[in-house]
Amino acid sequence: MFPRFTIVLAAAFAAYPLLAQDPPKPKTVDTPPSATSAAADPALDEAEKSFQASQFSEAAGKYRAILEKNPASIEAQAGLVRSVLREQKLDEASELVSKFESASPNAAALHTVAGEVRFRRAEMPEAEKEFRKALALDGNQVRAYLGLAEELDSFGLHRKAYDLLEKAHEIAPDDPRVMRRWLGRLPRAERIALLERYLAAPEAEDADELRNLQHYLEFLKALGSKPSHACRLVRPVASTETPLRAMLSGPSHISGWGLKVGLNGHAGNFLVDTGASGLLVGRKEAEKAGVVRISENEVGGIGDKGRVSGYAGYVDSLQIGELEFHDCVVHVVDRMNLEDEDGLIGADVFRAYLVSLNFRERKLKLEPLPKRPDEETSAAPSLDTQGNDDSPQKDKTDTSEPTGENADKKPASAVVAPRNLPKDRYIAPEMKTWAPVFRFGHEVLVPTKVNELPRVLFLLDTGAFANTFSKRLAEQLGKVSSDDRMRVKGLNGNVEKVYRAPDATLEFGGLRQKNVNTVTLDLTNISRHTGTEVGGILGFDMLQLLDLQIDYRDNLVNFNYDPTKLGLPNWDKKK
Repeated sequence: MFPRFTIVLAAAFAAYPLLAQDPPKPKTVDTPPSATSAAADPALDEAEKSFQASQFSEAAGKYRAILEKNPASIEAQAGLVRSVLREQKLDEASELVSKFESASPNAAALHTVAGEVRFRRAEMPEAEKEFRKALALDGNQVRAYLGLAEELDSFGLHRKAYDLLEKAHEIAPDDPRVMRRWLGRLPRAERIALLERYLAAPEAEDADELRNLQHYLEFLKALGSKPSHACRLVRPVASTETPLRAMLSGPSHISGWGLKVGLNGHAGNFLVDTGASGLLVGRKEAEKAGVVRISENEVGGIGDKGRVSGYAGYVDSLQIGELEFHDCVVHVVDRMNLEDEDGLIGADVFRAYLVSLNFRERKLKLEPLPKRPDEETSAAPSLDTQGNDDSPQKDKTDTSEPTGENADKKPASAVVAPRNLPKDRYIAPEMKTWAPVFRFGHEVLVPTKVNELPRVLFLLDTGAFANTFSKRLAEQLGKVSSDDRMRVKGLNGNVEKVYRAPDATLEFGGLRQKNVNTVTLDLTNISRHTGTEVGGILGFDMLQLLDLQIDYRDNLVNFNYDPTKLGLPNWDKKK
């Protein structure tokens, strides 16, 4: 039975009114917070060292011991909240920060950490308010600049985010958190040097993310002095249509739609997956296509068997329909855990285009993005087969290496040319009704209303079999039951514990849909890696009834639903 939708008409930005505003104009104070830093107190220093070493439980214990002796220590209060938050104890972190803020309402450091807690909980308007309060109180709150920059960047306000990051870099260029975010602004040689410095003393890094950074460093070094693999379009193609192929998980069950992708002339079937990044190729397929290895790598996803090993490599040619690209990076994985696919292709590889996934007509359509008012011509499209979260902070700046006679004329510091500065989202007149979304790398997170709960973020994922709730969200809806008969399988193997959620109604992108007995999983790892709470997944069984249009540049999605063209009843539209 097809799920039923109702059309809901609403203002696109009603859910997140603050994010379209300009960055705050902070008040600069004479004495930076570093004058009263943890280094001035041996106990605080020890607690901070435990936190930096990712020993969060130990750090929390040390901060609690400090607060027993000095309950008013703002540094210990902020450190305790951050430690508890990194232990993924979201509710406890929220309770602690509310308690501390009420006792010290003018402490900028507490407003900063409150913003970090709200951001991790995906309470975006509240997070923004806290960061702005912190900067209004203290113009040297580096963490507040970074937190607000990340939030604005995720909403498509890339230039505003860049200005905030630049301010943080001016204040504390050697701060590990600033170094971590500044990496993506640098040419390759400088990026390698800064990444080596950071990895020599990383701050509070997640173990998986630390391995990602180490693999990324190996990738950069393996490239050496070679030009970056740009995956350039051979012949200009402004727009194109390519057939989508049914991908089967059984004799007759369609589990997704895919594309025929040619690697060095060898064709394979690749599942179109909005929840994946770049081009993921199974090892057997990679060997057939002659993928050239660059460096070792790992890939994470759904499943309980841990990350999948593999390597980054490149192909001389890549063809999708009438699009032909040369010199492209791909990711090879040792096992796919999929039945009918030779690999996955993230929709983000086409982010230079306006991407239309027309499941009803079984075709992928790529069109030019709307030209900005300040642009004379549109940029030549390229294919992002590496995935736009492949580097620690990918952006729209020019980080290419000088070559030829300019090879020795590298700038002493990372100064981005004005023409290459990132730009804020542009909403073309024809896109006024599209849904604004948050984007973290390749992940598109859709603001979604679930029953009467506060709005949460759902991952747009055509590679997921069906709509899925997080266990944390489902428990807020009512009693959650275990389902021992349900088998969920992802890139990282089977999921051992599967649950069912109480009935709930979802509202997103102008649509409303009733969900019954929804599959529920523990999505803590996905939320942890994303950096904000993922309340659930909008999956294939539902998405295949829609025509999706995705503007990755401007963080906009159009959920086009026409029941008459699906042979379904023409249900009432609710205004």
